[in-house]
Amino acid sequence: MKRIFKKTWIGVVALATLIVGACCSNKNTGDQKMSKKELKERIAQLKAIVEDREMSCVYGSPEIIAEYGRETRRLRAELDSLQNELDNYGKCK
Repeated sequence: MKRIFKKTWIGVVALATLIVGACCSNKNTGDQKMSKKELKERIAQLKAIVEDREMSCVYGSPEIIAEYGRETRRLRAELDSLQNELDNYGKCK
């Protein structure tokens, strides 16, 4: 009888942990989510940087030009990601 009780108790605790984890998964955990204001500020900064980088002329070796292009693409991807996060802000709460 003790074994059944222990196994049942472990199952109940595991189920409760799973439910709490699922309910709290979109809360601020570990890395804090940015506020809407911070998102807008970072997006504005990235837009200005990407615009300047896309309109500039780069001189140097092919490696330097390639690195500049990779960095610009990385910044563009971060900008797109933050814009998507801002667009979906508050929808999953």
